[in-house]
Amino acid sequence: MKAITMNDSEMLMKDLQNTQKMCAMLMETPHYRNIGSQGIFAIVEKAKSIGVNTMDALNGGMYFVQGKVELSSAMMNQLIRGAGHSITKDKKSDETICILHGRRADNGDTWSESFSISDAQKAGIYKNQWLKYPKDMLFARALSRLARQLFPDVIKGCYVQGEIGDAPAFNAHVSYQPETECVERDTITEEQAEELHELIDDDESYRKCVMNFIKKQLGADTFLGMTRSIYDKILPVATRKNEERKEKALEFVYGEKDQMEIAG
Repeated sequence: MKAITMNDSEMLMKDLQNTQKMCAMLMETPHYRNIGSQGIFAIVEKAKSIGVNTMDALNGGMYFVQGKVELSSAMMNQLIRGAGHSITKDKKSDETICILHGRRADNGDTWSESFSISDAQKAGIYKNQWLKYPKDMLFARALSRLARQLFPDVIKGCYVQGEIGDAPAFNAHVSYQPETECVERDTITEEQAEELHELIDDDESYRKCVMNFIKKQLGADTFLGMTRSIYDKILPVATRKNEERKEKALEFVYGEKDQMEIAG
């Protein structure tokens, strides 16, 4: 009797179904809920395509913003070196420029790339974390440039954290969600996103309004895609609405209590 085996399409469908189940389970926790179901799905599928552990990807290795997946600089560096290739930082690198030299392990090809504070200033991104951690930021951008030229088979279309958000006019292949301090754009933290969840989750109509606004303005479907300027505008309104709901709840409770005392 011939054994029954799944064809490629059936295996693909089963894999997608398993991923969807995992996304649903992860959405039960605040951290992964902030990433969003679409973000979780995109990160998991991208991680599988480039050989990254799923949980490593979801816990800081990859980010989902504006419909795209980015790699942290640490994960990009890890993938390149894990494939046997080498990256060397030039001795001339300092807090104003990072120069990287790469060599492929398979054919010996070499390439050099750099990124400078001047490049950041010209691009209009020299602010926030660039002022605090210039060496980390310069390394991340130089690494991404080098990887696109010499190791495209390793990163498979991914850019490094922050590139899409920092340069929306550039080839929009990147986006960012801040998890570490070394490569950060002007978006809210996980704690701030959770704070918003707590303030507006009980007000479904207002929550939908906020999410639609974020989707329209940023192309994101989670609070973590929100810029700080938008957060500063939404927070006072969300706080006020939350207080109003609490006051109405108290009025209802005390109203019921008064009625019971009168009836008693």
